[in-house]
Amino acid sequence: MHPAVWRFLLPRQASGPVVLADLDQVMTQNLLRSYPAALVLGQSMAYLEGAARAAIWDGQRSPLRPGTVALLVCDDRDGICAKALAPALAPGGEHVAIVRSARPYRFALFPTPEQLRAVIGSGWPLTYDGSPRRWLGYWLATTRIWRYLGRSGLALPWPNDSVVDAVLDQVGATLGGSAYLRGLIVGRGLGQLTLRVRCGGSDLAVRVAVTPGSARRLSNHQRVMADLSARLGSAQNSVAFPDAVASGNADGISWAAERWIKLPVMRASRSWRPSGSGWDALRAIASELAAVAGTGRTDADWAHGWVTGLDAVAPGLVEEILPALAPIGAANMTTAWCHGDLWPGNVFLRKPPLPPIVIDWERARPDAPAGLDAVYAELCRTAMARKCTFGDAAVWIARSASTELSAVEVGGKPFAAWGRSEQQALLLATVIHYATGEDEGAPADQWTEGWGAMNIVPLMTALRLGSHRGCQLACSSRTRPLGGAVGSSDRPLTAAVSLPAIVVAHRNGRLRPPLRPGGSR
Repeated sequence: MHPAVWRFLLPRQASGPVVLADLDQVMTQNLLRSYPAALVLGQSMAYLEGAARAAIWDGQRSPLRPGTVALLVCDDRDGICAKALAPALAPGGEHVAIVRSARPYRFALFPTPEQLRAVIGSGWPLTYDGSPRRWLGYWLATTRIWRYLGRSGLALPWPNDSVVDAVLDQVGATLGGSAYLRGLIVGRGLGQLTLRVRCGGSDLAVRVAVTPGSARRLSNHQRVMADLSARLGSAQNSVAFPDAVASGNADGISWAAERWIKLPVMRASRSWRPSGSGWDALRAIASELAAVAGTGRTDADWAHGWVTGLDAVAPGLVEEILPALAPIGAANMTTAWCHGDLWPGNVFLRKPPLPPIVIDWERARPDAPAGLDAVYAELCRTAMARKCTFGDAAVWIARSASTELSAVEVGGKPFAAWGRSEQQALLLATVIHYATGEDEGAPADQWTEGWGAMNIVPLMTALRLGSHRGCQLACSSRTRPLGGAVGSSDRPLTAAVSLPAIVVAHRNGRLRPPLRPGGSR
């Protein structure tokens, strides 16, 4: 996940100059969101890119005047940086450091500061719903063995005037008790995070928003859950919602607390294998939303509303994409509420007849072709199984066949019953929704600036080539090439693949499995 996860533990404001020393470039860029006037120190130009105030130093001799710095944030894993810069701290100044795995500190950065998935404390309960290997990693991070793994921790003054402290105070005041932090996870550092909080003898998942964009998403999450829960009523056969406990808004921070959900690790892991039963549950959820939460039909202007935000991740492609989406409007497809991020990390399976609990409704929208969540889920299944990007998964489905998707109703009739242009448009619409969901107007952030190129461009390229070769999507057979008769030379990449087990996600944290070969998402 995004290294900015731990900036929410730092003071929101500093009483004087702030210095960021020897930090990874992505960390620096995100801490500059909190401290735009900070001085950045680095031992090479690579550390200083994008900083308005920066200086190179040798890592040993401080270039700062003694007693002038109110907040120092540094990478002290070498044991030198903090000692060299300590004289620069003013009386009462605060020092935050990434430290070596000796663990005299309260929080551990998992798995590393440069590639964070979570910040966990020694009391972090083990509810990571993923592979046993990932679960073991979390468990080790809460033990003394951590110090032998070459990992890192975070040393900081506590409590302080941080976003996390402010939320804990508000939660405690609202529920009438003391609130304690057990751990936190953030999605790409774009102003939204989830805290695990202990209050009144219960564990809560507290969703927090600290930017206007993330506040809108949190408000959408709350509004959609309330609306859909009322629509579905007691006849919720395929979907249930988390229990809302409390919410609040103060000091520019919005939050909503829900009951923490815990599931057995191994059972969840088996259900989300490529052939597991979990994917049937996702298709059932998509079908129920399409049937119960209808909103109307698409029209000629539908595509213009769907591509909102596309310029931020795929500049220059909008004019080409609009005609490619036009068949959806022309077909007058039925529309309905869609979850917008229906993948295993947002679905908690329960023993029948209890329906699965679906979380993270922040990306839900009412103008989707009814049942589009099923297309999204199938692309996730393909991306996880093939360890590729979401966009490459769409290309795979556009070139091969998906029996799982063929009979699913999307836009009012089975996916396979639509023509070539409508099927291509539905795949493209799904990829666009995915690609625009990770950006909040911060193109300078290297974690999102290539999102369009990574996910949209591959599919657009494939569709261009497919239009020249007469490529046609066909879902009648897993081995039938898309665009020709059986036996055509335009064959899919493979007819039968050995699909590995899928890593599922942590509660409310949106932890993604690797969607790039050998890397993280």
